[in-house]
Amino acid sequence: MLELDKINFKKMGFLAGLEVHHQIDTKRKLFCNCEPILCDGQPDYLFERYFRPVLGEMGDFDAGMLIEFEKGYRVIYHAFEKSVCCYEQDEQPPFWPDNEAMYMGYELAHWLNFSALVDEVVVSRKQYLDGSITTGFQRTMIVARDGWIPVNGKKIRISNLTVEEDAARKIKTENFGRTVYYNLDRLGIPLVEVITDHRDCDNPHDLRQLAEYIGLTLRLNEIGRRGIGSVRQDVNLSIKGGNRVEIKGVQDLYTFDELARREVARQDMLIKIAGMLKERGLTKEELEHTYIDLTDNFDPKIIPKNYILMGIRIPKLGGILGLEIQPDKDFGQDILEKTELISGIPRCYLFHSDEMNPKAFRKIQHEKKRANKEEFKENFFFQNLSADLDKKIRKSLNLKKDDAYCLAMGPQKWVIHAMKKVIERTKMALDGVPEETRRFLPNCNTEFLRVIHGKDRLYPDTDTPPIDMDMEKVKHLKEKVGKRPWEYVKELEEKYGFSYEQSVKLIRHERVEDIVTLIEKHKFEPNRCFTLLEEILLSLTREGLDTKSLTIDRLTEILDGSYKGDYDFNQIPNILRLIIKNPKKRLKQVLSDLKIKKTTEKEIIQFYEESVKEIQKHPKMKEFKKEELAEKITGIIMRRINGAFSGKRIYEIVLSKLEIK
Repeated sequence: MLELDKINFKKMGFLAGLEVHHQIDTKRKLFCNCEPILCDGQPDYLFERYFRPVLGEMGDFDAGMLIEFEKGYRVIYHAFEKSVCCYEQDEQPPFWPDNEAMYMGYELAHWLNFSALVDEVVVSRKQYLDGSITTGFQRTMIVARDGWIPVNGKKIRISNLTVEEDAARKIKTENFGRTVYYNLDRLGIPLVEVITDHRDCDNPHDLRQLAEYIGLTLRLNEIGRRGIGSVRQDVNLSIKGGNRVEIKGVQDLYTFDELARREVARQDMLIKIAGMLKERGLTKEELEHTYIDLTDNFDPKIIPKNYILMGIRIPKLGGILGLEIQPDKDFGQDILEKTELISGIPRCYLFHSDEMNPKAFRKIQHEKKRANKEEFKENFFFQNLSADLDKKIRKSLNLKKDDAYCLAMGPQKWVIHAMKKVIERTKMALDGVPEETRRFLPNCNTEFLRVIHGKDRLYPDTDTPPIDMDMEKVKHLKEKVGKRPWEYVKELEEKYGFSYEQSVKLIRHERVEDIVTLIEKHKFEPNRCFTLLEEILLSLTREGLDTKSLTIDRLTEILDGSYKGDYDFNQIPNILRLIIKNPKKRLKQVLSDLKIKKTTEKEIIQFYEESVKEIQKHPKMKEFKKEELAEKITGIIMRRINGAFSGKRIYEIVLSKLEIK
C-alpha cells in the first residue's frame, strides 16, 4: 500500500519545472494571414495524411519520432475556409512571421526579468508526428533566455521564452486509435511558451505558485487570449535516482500536489523494482523475442474472427508485475499501457500473469464496474482465463519459478508488435525510470504517451531566413511593464493583511484596483470588501446573473448602506440580485421592494425586550451561555426586521443589555 501522505519531497530529491503554453491575442496567425478563430460544425472540406520521420540536423532520427511513426496513424483533417488556407494544408511555404506576435514575446520577456534578448530570431522546426501539425513539425522561435520569477524567497530560473504556432485540435479517434481526426482551425494561432528550469522547484507548493505567477503575469500584461484551450501547461518531474518525466495536460493547479505525490511514488517504485530484478539476477539478454501462439488453448467460439492469441515468457518477474506503483495501478499495467498505445491493441485484450490474483487492481476495478452495472469494455481474459487454463499456458510457455507471462489478442501483425513492445519495456525496467512523456489522467495518475524528445527533433527552418529585430523598439517595450503579480501579493499582504490565496483571486479577477478604491478612498474594512468582490459577486455569477453591470460606484453605495446600519451586510446578495435585474432602480426603491424598512437603535432595544420574553419560553434557556444567548436573541431580532439593521451592531446592543442584567 503506497503511503502518499508520508512522502518527504526533500528527502526524495524532488525536482520540478513547467512548460506553459499561452495563446497570444493577435489579428492574424503566426505564419499566414488567416484569422485566429475557432470554428465548429460541418467542415468545408476534409483531407488525410500519413507521416514519416526525417533526419535531424546532425543526421540522426529522434527516438520519440520513431515511436510516433511506429504507431502508424492515419490522420484526417477538418478544414474551414474562415480559418484555414494553403499554409495549414502544407501546400505552400510560410508567410513572413507576424511581427506583432514576436514583439509580444519580447514584452512578456521584460515582465519575466529575462536578461538575454535575442537580436536575430531564427525560425526552427520541431518535429511532431502525431498528426497535430500537417507539416510534421512546429515552427518555433526563441526570443529570450535567462529569466526568473521570485517564489518563496528564491529565484526560479526561466530558461527559454519562445513564440511558436499552436497545433490542431484533436476531435476523435477510430480504429483502436489508429485513425485520428483533427480540426485545423487552431493550427497556426501564435502562442508563447515559457520554460522554467526543472532543477529549481523542490516541492509542489512552489511549483503551483510558479504556475500561478506566470499565468497572472499573462493576465496583467493583457497579451494573452482568453477562453477554454488558450492555456496549456506541462509539468517536468524527477526524483533522486529517477529521470525527468514530462507530464502533458496538467490544467488544474490544485492537482499539482496529488500529481507530484503519485509520480514520486511511481518513480520510487520503479527504482526499487530495478533493484529487485538485479537481485534476482535478471539480465536483458534473458528477455527473448519468442512469441508462442496460444489460440488453440481457448474455445474458438470466443476468439473474434481473424484474431490470434499469443503469449510470451517474462523470466524472473513473477510477483513483480503485480506491485503497486501508483494508487490502484500495478507495474504490469505500466508495461501494458505503452503496449496498447503503440500497437493499437486495446487493454481489454492484454493481460499479465499477476492479474490471476483475485486482489489484482484491474480485476477489482473490473468487478466493481460489473457490480455497479457501469458501461465498460469487458476484459476478455477476466471472463475466460481459468486457473486450469493458466496452468496450461504456463506449461506451454515453459515457465519456471518466479517467471511471469503476458498475453495479447488481436490481428496477427498487431499482436506480434505488442509482444515486441512488452519485451522492450521490460528491458527498460532494469534501468529504473524511463525518460518519457506521459499523459495526465483525471485521477492524477499518469500513463505513457511517447518517448521524450531529444535534440535531434529540432533543426533550422529552410523556408524563413534569420530575422533582424529592432532592438530599440524591444528596449522601449519595457515601459509597458507594470506591477508584477508577486509585487501585488506582497503589497496586498503588507497593507491590508490579505493572504496569498486572497491576493491571487483579486489579481486573477482584475479586482485589485476596485478593492484599493473601497479601502483607501471609502475606508471600508478590507475583509468585508473582499467578501463582496470575491465571494458575493462570484456566487451571483454562478447563479447566471451578469455581475459585470455592477459598477464600482454602485457597489460602493451598497456597501456604504450596510456600514451606516441601514441593513445588515448579509442582505447585500438580495439587494444585488434585484439591482442586476433592474439596473435603473435606485437603492431606496430596491430596499422598499425587499421590505427592508430603516430601523433605529431605539426600535432595536424595543425588539430586544420582546425577544427576551420569547426566548425565556425556550426549554433550555438556563443552559445557554451569555454569548450563545446573545446570538439567539440577535437572530430573533434580525428575522423580525428582515435584516434592516447591522447584525453586528444588534449583537453588540444585546450583549451590553445582558451584561447590565
